[in-house]
Amino acid sequence: MDTVNLKQPIGLRVLFLVEMWERLGFYTVQTLLVLYLVNKLLFSDHAAYGLFAAFTALTYASPIFGGFLADRYFGFRPAIALGLVLFIFGYSCLFLFKSAFPFYFALGLIILGTGFLKGTISSLLGLLYEANDIRRNAGFTLFYMGINIGSFSASVFCSIIAVEWGFQYAFLLAALGMIAGYVIFLKGKPYLGNKGELASWPHSFFAKNKVLLLGCCMVAAIALAFFLHFYDYVANVILVLLIAFILFLVWSATKLGKIEQQKMMVLGSLLLFSTFFWALYFQTFLSVTLFIDRAVDRQIFGFTIPTAMFQGFNPAYIIILSPLLAKFWLWLEKNKMNPSGPLKFALGILFMGCGFLTLALAAVLAGPFEQVPAGWLILSFFLQTLGELLLSPTGLVMVTKLAPSKWMSMLMGLWFMSLAAGNALAGKIANFTALPAELPDNFAITQFYGYTFNKLGWASVVIAILLLACTPLFNKLIPNSEALS
Repeated sequence: MDTVNLKQPIGLRVLFLVEMWERLGFYTVQTLLVLYLVNKLLFSDHAAYGLFAAFTALTYASPIFGGFLADRYFGFRPAIALGLVLFIFGYSCLFLFKSAFPFYFALGLIILGTGFLKGTISSLLGLLYEANDIRRNAGFTLFYMGINIGSFSASVFCSIIAVEWGFQYAFLLAALGMIAGYVIFLKGKPYLGNKGELASWPHSFFAKNKVLLLGCCMVAAIALAFFLHFYDYVANVILVLLIAFILFLVWSATKLGKIEQQKMMVLGSLLLFSTFFWALYFQTFLSVTLFIDRAVDRQIFGFTIPTAMFQGFNPAYIIILSPLLAKFWLWLEKNKMNPSGPLKFALGILFMGCGFLTLALAAVLAGPFEQVPAGWLILSFFLQTLGELLLSPTGLVMVTKLAPSKWMSMLMGLWFMSLAAGNALAGKIANFTALPAELPDNFAITQFYGYTFNKLGWASVVIAILLLACTPLFNKLIPNSEALS
């Protein structure tokens, strides 16, 4: 009887650590940005939501272009290295400068850094496994845990630093974390074998003129800084781009064989469902953040929990649950009971909706002029985290399994485009909770937020039921539907 190898490749450890530090930096900005804009730069709710949505939408859209360049010209490894350098410059700008232009310029650098690194590092991880390697799903789940260790660290340590010493020093910690990630990547290259390298890259023009390549990135960051001022238009463009890219995906699939066409049909459909999921998920950094700041009792034993620290519950749950789920998926796989990807997607959306219904119930029970006990937030984040663990790692696996090999990074970028569109949609949804400039007397803030959360929760339940109804069809379209598990 053949022995099944369940030991993960050593290269996973390298990419795990790089992604952990990269996410610490990114989530420092993502966790603090709305609070920084509203409380420090005195943005209105609407403006803060709009800029956050535009920044994060561009951040998650950028991997489709970075992935294209990595596929065709750079290779995965040079793209990752360039992304890490751009992150270091971006977070350093946030630490060193407080005026408007460096702030927007830093956001532009972070967008570019994400574009070169985010899709490529996931694609590089996929190359460490053979096509039918049963370790793949568990490996991606563990990789996702590294993401959330970084996110948890940002939520806890950077929120405390921001309260005690100021936002600038939280950004300094992000810069130092990126330097650590860059060093780990350089030292860990031998453990990646020859994966992710293009033979043509060392002889290319930009490889021989790296200063010029960096200069081009700086010019691109300036252009992005300019576009961020028109945040409402950026969000609309991102939503249109997602639809355009999915239509391009459908058109391109017509040139493939029947099996590949069916796979692309499933992929495109699930990307649309994932967009709705991410629109709700990113409320955590938008409407839910200001809900916590304004309507939640944050006092515990005389200590006021920083608003941003509540964001740490989500990654903390993921850190705890990821290893358990990784083993659970392997057990289900070995016993031929692993649910298909579409089913996991539907359950993920359902759990996300239950998280918002929990917040709506909490608002009703608290009454119009009372604060919500923090325990309700802990339960809501737990339900949303279950949804995230069902959907997000499954989406990454889905792309690496269904995408034609020549389209790997571009389609991984399209997965992040669905996150970008989710961000753009999240900003528009969050505007329903934007407080008016002048609040009337006896304004029930808690009920104001609870009403919107109730609508979002029930909309999620309806979307989940729709996807459940489509799941048998999606499974039928793909021979050996376990490929999506």
